[in-house]
Amino acid sequence: MIDLTNINEVKSVQHNIHATFDSPQGKEVMRFLEQASGWYESIFDPDNRDRILINAGRREVVATLKTFLEQPPEQIVAMAEQKEQNNG
Repeated sequence: MIDLTNINEVKSVQHNIHATFDSPQGKEVMRFLEQASGWYESIFDPDNRDRILINAGRREVVATLKTFLEQPPEQIVAMAEQKEQNNG
């Protein structure tokens, strides 16, 4: 498992994610993932509360990838440390 509080591990993973998704093929795959995960759709379902959780979960992978593509490694580490503090 990757330690997101370790800046070197974050930089390594971030480098690999950029190598994958910055290419034309990677951008096409990201568009597919956005579509498949319902990235641009509302997660709200007035008839089924469980569906809200399912929809949110489907989007979590895309959200994580986008965080690695868009945020500096220091910010990712800070978010991971904050999450650990809140959970611990």
